[in-house]
Amino acid sequence: MSKSVTSITSLTKRFDTTTLSGSFFLLGGVQWFLGMLAAESWYDGYSSRIDYVSDLGTGPTAFIYNLSVFLLGAFIVLGTFFLYKAQKRILLPILLTICGIGAMGVGVFPANLQPMHSVFTLLAILFGSFAAVGSYAYQAKPMSIISVVLGLMSFILAMVFIPYLGLPFGSTETFLGMAKGSMERWAIDPILAWSIAFGSYLMGTSNRK
Repeated sequence: MSKSVTSITSLTKRFDTTTLSGSFFLLGGVQWFLGMLAAESWYDGYSSRIDYVSDLGTGPTAFIYNLSVFLLGAFIVLGTFFLYKAQKRILLPILLTICGIGAMGVGVFPANLQPMHSVFTLLAILFGSFAAVGSYAYQAKPMSIISVVLGLMSFILAMVFIPYLGLPFGSTETFLGMAKGSMERWAIDPILAWSIAFGSYLMGTSNRK
């Protein structure tokens, strides 16, 4: 038996799989939120209102941002593995796995490496919104309804964001009264909020004795 398999087996003996799944979703979301805050703070001249989120991955804070978003994807994939072990349902794990792979791809292919960056970004956002909606069956009300609302919000705003694509760094053009950085965050942040909330929910409803 390989060392990695042995480590996973050891984890599942110490904690139930639902707790482990929720922990990875929670940790992934929190560390990415903090990673973005750190990158924005240390990037001179960066504006969260004007500039794309992924611009943080091409400037002086590239290492921080790219590592953080890669870890987000890795934690989602790990959380999905334990969620499947706990629930044995297939649809949500598929959606989450594609979302996690998308996030990891964003970290591997920063914004200056096109078109791969845009492809992985699209996978992360769209399948993240689908996963939030698909998590309805895993939760009781009102959390299930909140998850659907967050997923639909992310999907709709991602569609609204399309006209913002391709604008250069520092562009102050606006649509619907918002610059591209603000609108992009409106598309991404509902998924981030859902990941943290869903992880917390799973941890709180686990089968620990």
